[in-house]
Amino acid sequence: MRGFPGSLGAGVRAAVRRRRRFAWPATLTASAVTERGLARGPETVRLRAVRRADERAWCALRLADDARLTPWEATLPAGSPETLRPFPAYVRQQNRLARRGTAMPFVVEVDGVLAGQVPVAPIQWGAFSSATLGYWIGGRWEGQGVMALSVAMVLDHLLGPEVGLHRVEINVRPENARSLALCRRLGLREEGLRRGLMNIDGAWADHLSFAVVAEEMGSGPGFVGRLGRM
Repeated sequence: MRGFPGSLGAGVRAAVRRRRRFAWPATLTASAVTERGLARGPETVRLRAVRRADERAWCALRLADDARLTPWEATLPAGSPETLRPFPAYVRQQNRLARRGTAMPFVVEVDGVLAGQVPVAPIQWGAFSSATLGYWIGGRWEGQGVMALSVAMVLDHLLGPEVGLHRVEINVRPENARSLALCRRLGLREEGLRRGLMNIDGAWADHLSFAVVAEEMGSGPGFVGRLGRM
């Protein structure tokens, strides 16, 4: 009789744990961004691990853009026993999950300034080998192509040899026109509507799912390379 993943022996489970490791903290950098046609305005876009030292800049950015971001924000459902963590505890938790191979808490820097985030979580291994990706960008950089480039960089990283996942998905509110345009610009495959997928701004909300699997990447230039050709 065939076994299920949960019935794997200790030796096999240990081997799976070893294989699922990736380097963390990781840094992804794109230079000469405007010159290469990857975005409009910036010179350098860098993604790196969130740090405790980001607290002041992160809080200022979120406060300045609160009204714009709140309608798309994930929230805890009413009656949830969970609580929101203070920033230092959030950073510790996210980097601990990254070292375990189940998350990648990237922040986005534009020419050295904190501009947003691209959190990857959860990352699942074994039979799934997949991840879910989210993102947000400060209003100062909205409309410049910075987030499309940032997501492209992370997709190339996740599906490439550095991490080696098979599938990545992004879930978007149907009303979020900018986010839908980003997914379509990158050529992600639309998989359909998922009813009540996530609690957003205090209510259960439907999302459109977009995804890519490693086979769809082919031997071409990757997502960043595609942006430079648009």
